Amino acid sequence: MLLDSFAWMEYFMGTRKGEKVKRSIDDDIQLYTSPIVIAEIYSKSLRTDDNAQERTDFIMKRCAIVVLDEKIAIEAAKIHAENKIKTSDFGLPDAIILASARSRNMKVVTGDPHFKNFKDAVML
Repeated sequence: MLLDSFAWMEYFMGTRKGEKVKRSIDDDIQLYTSPIVIAEIYSKSLRTDDNAQERTDFIMKRCAIVVLDEKIAIEAAKIHAENKIKTSDFGLPDAIILASARSRNMKVVTGDPHFKNFKDAVML
């Protein structure tokens, strides 16, 4: 499973959706995330509280990072172009996260409504 920014923030805020994420984090399964998720979590944490480095360190200890390479970048561009037509606010970061998950045949754990119509997403 690849955890996206939405899932991580729910976890860090201790919400009900975050409890579902916590079960995955507490399990002994390999979790993954994308470098873009690290950037989003760090930025959000800098703007809302003082836990940016602590959160990043925790994510890095618990997850393997799916490195953004040319193949993922091109797949993300295709996903973005196709979905931007249907959903005007579909962002390139979401496309990168989805392409990263697909590169490893994983699902994205998220609550982000941009992912609701993707079979690759597990909605919180």
